Amino acid sequence: MKFKPLPFLLAAALLIPAGCADEVKNADNKHDKDDALNGNPMDSYNDKLVDGQVGYVRFKSTQLDQKKEQQRKIKVNKEQVADMVTRMILTYDGFEDVATLVTDNKVLVAYRPPEGEDRNRAADMVQKTAYSLVPSFYHVYVSDQPSAFGDIQSLSTSTVYDKNYNSVIDSVVNKMKKAPQGKTTPNNAAENMKEEMGR
Repeated sequence: MKFKPLPFLLAAALLIPAGCADEVKNADNKHDKDDALNGNPMDSYNDKLVDGQVGYVRFKSTQLDQKKEQQRKIKVNKEQVADMVTRMILTYDGFEDVATLVTDNKVLVAYRPPEGEDRNRAADMVQKTAYSLVPSFYHVYVSDQPSAFGDIQSLSTSTVYDKNYNSVIDSVVNKMKKAPQGKTTPNNAAENMKEEMGR
């Protein structure tokens, strides 16, 4: 008769004191609290947020190397930003097709405007939306030309290490600029967005 390990392992697991798991958990929590109290660079930093949880970070100036901070680049999850921009624009009446590409400092949006909508107004809505969702150092370019969808898609697998990366993106941007661009700037984007959403 062959030995069946599964029932044996289950029985052994049941014999482990239930309090052990709690002790480990309490030790972890105490360790986190001690780190925060003793000057851990990030006070109670949590890199495993659960859905719906807020983000919170606290620093003291003495904990930062100011020279390094001046050289620090803000990291943006480009795929998530592109997803947010696209979804937000599609919530507006009449917008049914939107594509968004995000680089380190540019957002390119191709869209099909609502039928009968003024091109300048549609461009302003799209540009305003993108600016409201990215850091202020970003530049947003939009286009309602059908060819813009293919142009953006052709860049979708690009990396900064590709040959002629910047020149290819600049070429697409220059084509997009031939379409209405809207009148939004990064500085007034958030305020304009509030006004638009309030209508």
